[in-house]
Amino acid sequence: MNIPVFEHTVAPLRSRIRNESESLQNVAHLIKYDPGLYSSLLQFINGPAGRSEVSTVSQAISLLGAEKVERHILQQDSFLDSSFLFFWCYTVLAGETAAALNRRADIAGEGEAFFVGILPSVGMLLVLGEEVSYGKVLDILLKVPTEDKLFIEDRLFTTNHLKQLGERLPLPKIYRDTISMTRFFFTPEGQQASSPEDPARYSVAHASLQLYRLMEASASAARCLVFPLVAEAQEKFKELAKRYFRIPESEVEELLADSIERFEEVCREFGIQEETETLLSLPERAEAPRITFLTVSERIKAALSEVEAANRMERNIVLHGETGTGKRLLAVALHRRSDNPRRNKPFLSYHCRTLDSEMFEIELFGAKGGFLGIEKHKGALEMANGGSILLKDIDALPLPLQEKLAEVFSKDEFYKIGEMRPAAFDIRFFLTSRKNIIQEAKKGNFSVRLLEALGPVSMHIPPLRERRQDIGLIADGIIEKYDLFIRDPALRLGLNEYYEKDPFPGNLKSLKRLLWYLSAKHRLIA
Repeated sequence: MNIPVFEHTVAPLRSRIRNESESLQNVAHLIKYDPGLYSSLLQFINGPAGRSEVSTVSQAISLLGAEKVERHILQQDSFLDSSFLFFWCYTVLAGETAAALNRRADIAGEGEAFFVGILPSVGMLLVLGEEVSYGKVLDILLKVPTEDKLFIEDRLFTTNHLKQLGERLPLPKIYRDTISMTRFFFTPEGQQASSPEDPARYSVAHASLQLYRLMEASASAARCLVFPLVAEAQEKFKELAKRYFRIPESEVEELLADSIERFEEVCREFGIQEETETLLSLPERAEAPRITFLTVSERIKAALSEVEAANRMERNIVLHGETGTGKRLLAVALHRRSDNPRRNKPFLSYHCRTLDSEMFEIELFGAKGGFLGIEKHKGALEMANGGSILLKDIDALPLPLQEKLAEVFSKDEFYKIGEMRPAAFDIRFFLTSRKNIIQEAKKGNFSVRLLEALGPVSMHIPPLRERRQDIGLIADGIIEKYDLFIRDPALRLGLNEYYEKDPFPGNLKSLKRLLWYLSAKHRLIA
């Protein structure tokens, strides 16, 4: 099976493997940064004529020796040129982030963790080896989450990267189980199943589930680092890092910075730092995009005017509606408005759906350190003092934690874990919820005390099916933001039929999937 390799990695490797003074382990260290070469080496040694269950490139090189590895490198004849460098950047960042997460969570060996991080890219290389036209849509596929990637691949190529991994590449059991677990979570229609409860800690299923989570989180990290304007990718990575690996959101930036630092070291090793700098815009260097909430509805405009006035007065604001209606988008847009007095102050966001009692207190209040073995940690109320905090899915927070919040907010002071003296805070809150928390409070499903302490101005954001007059306007914004190849007037006109009839069950998520798919399809026939 011929798996494409990257030209800029194989050329230096050929000279290094011939250099007798170069250690084999150093060669192994560099081989892992070419997913095609790495996977073909594992395929070779785990094939019918080779050994089995060799899971890392270090093990493979130690067993094969320099001569066989050199021969394997020299036999490669399918190369990806510099036009695929962005794909390489994505892959390496995914692998480095998986390794960084693994250092925190201790799921597997470092070599296994890194390879799990680049497994999706290996699958994409397999599709690319079979379908040359796949390269035309590669940049779109890297921007989208796994479920949308599978949806687009299946409809355009009648296969997908997970299917290729599971059926065409002989890999050790640790990776086969992870691929099977991943395929279980995603339907052919590109829908993601709910994550099951964790199986027994030392079971095979538990190990596979953890590696699947590692792969999904690192893919989100790579998306947000290579494409910093894809804001939902960074939000997703924060959510997964906290939910699966108990990494506070305040530490996510540091983890991503560590991945970038290691990536830059690899670029220097291969002598391509100048080329990658032009491709990779680091989030901290990227200019924040202008965010607006688009609508032509007079009713929604009136509601917007009310929350914009509340925003100027530094009132707390709650935005409620179905998943994907743009609640987070509107909260960020309100924060960035020039008439927001707190615009230049800290703005933090937290997923209430991922907060258990312990994580809740650490995230919001922080910890003094040294108390019950808890490390020192600066909480959100301290970091965002004077600014704003977005609490996403506040209705998902258990009632006992809502009551705890009510107590804190009513006094404007809190206690760090292990601290005896209270600390004051001055913070304005944006809240999002799927349900109307004012109505839920009347039913006894939401804390009345918390609602009274916050005194928020509330706005309902209708689903797309109830505001079809806005869909074309929103779609144009998505096409421009993601630089989608939808410029043909006839294609644009054809979109109107979708806007008028599609149910858009996931709201903005469904609209984005439609536009990504049509953009990719149009590229293949253009």
